[in-house]
Amino acid sequence: MDFTFTDSQQAIAELAGTILAERCPPEVLRELERDHRTATEAWKALAGADLLGLWVPEDAGGSGLGLLEACLVAEQVGRHVALVPYWPTALAAAAIARWASGAARDRWLPGAVDGTGPLAVALWEPGVLGMSGAPESGAQAAPDVGAPTTVARPDGDGWTLTGRKSPVPWGRDAAAVLVPARVADTADVVLVAVAPDTPGVERLEERPVSGEPTATLVLDRARVGADAVLAAPADGAAALAWLRRRATALLSATALGVTEGALALTARHVTEREQFGSPIGTFQAVAHRCADSYIDTEAIRLTTWQAAWRLDADLPADEALDIAAFWVAEGGQRVVHAAQHLHGGIGVDVDYPVHRYFRWAKVLELLVGGATGSLLRLGRALSAARAGGA
Repeated sequence: MDFTFTDSQQAIAELAGTILAERCPPEVLRELERDHRTATEAWKALAGADLLGLWVPEDAGGSGLGLLEACLVAEQVGRHVALVPYWPTALAAAAIARWASGAARDRWLPGAVDGTGPLAVALWEPGVLGMSGAPESGAQAAPDVGAPTTVARPDGDGWTLTGRKSPVPWGRDAAAVLVPARVADTADVVLVAVAPDTPGVERLEERPVSGEPTATLVLDRARVGADAVLAAPADGAAALAWLRRRATALLSATALGVTEGALALTARHVTEREQFGSPIGTFQAVAHRCADSYIDTEAIRLTTWQAAWRLDADLPADEALDIAAFWVAEGGQRVVHAAQHLHGGIGVDVDYPVHRYFRWAKVLELLVGGATGSLLRLGRALSAARAGGA
């Protein structure tokens, strides 16, 4: 692939970066974290700049662009550790546009584009993190993720849902949550959009270390009508695989921004902090640690854009996604650990911004399933390919 972005793509990234730098400086983030609030001014500004609807078709009020453009904004969100629900809203809106009928599109897409109705996706359930390594057909999920344990039962022209989804990033304030559920007594999957005020739905607030307003979604025979169904059982497994793959790409892009931000903060610190009359960045051990962080960040960059490009081009991308997830989990942790270490005592002071990058990187590592899960999926794929070629 050609890793050179177009002028319009570069402009999107620069615009998002400028907005978030102006509206999410460390002092603002500190206040938001204290009160468990989101960066509403930044969110409004992103909406006003038409950056929330990049991945939404033009006939639904968006820009008609693709996953790559959405990932460019997600990268800037990570770089500025901005408390805005960008990646789940972008993903859910694209899924609604891709899979839903007219009723669901008309109900949820306008608010996603103008910022008044942020969305969330409930891809995880208690005790199970990570993403799908499903084959390109989308016929089944990876063994470490599996089919949803939340159960959907037919009820007239709709469904009743019973189960628990946790964590749901940015689920506390979402206008709707996309919920995949297993059809009772079958291996089929249905994907529905659930409004939080639906009878039988309860949102329990969670507070992860990243500061995002996360929720546990408890479903107790919650009924949704036919207009809430995005993908019926015939398409549900494919829709879920579609969601999981693109969630991994968006999370990887966010992690890329996090490591970029941590590395930039560290580089500035080691050039300004002096010991024994010299900047500590001139010490060999410090310089080597920074160089290793740069290499890890570039590995995340390379693998993330490779995976996102393949998805945008409708090419097989599971192997590329697992490689990207591995670098997010393994390389990302090395970068933020080095950032903390090279900052010394300053790094443990929560009034200094470096701790945010460490916390965000840990949550992102867990959401993509960790390095081990990615390597296991890659190993299975390599074994299958070798067996098939024997």
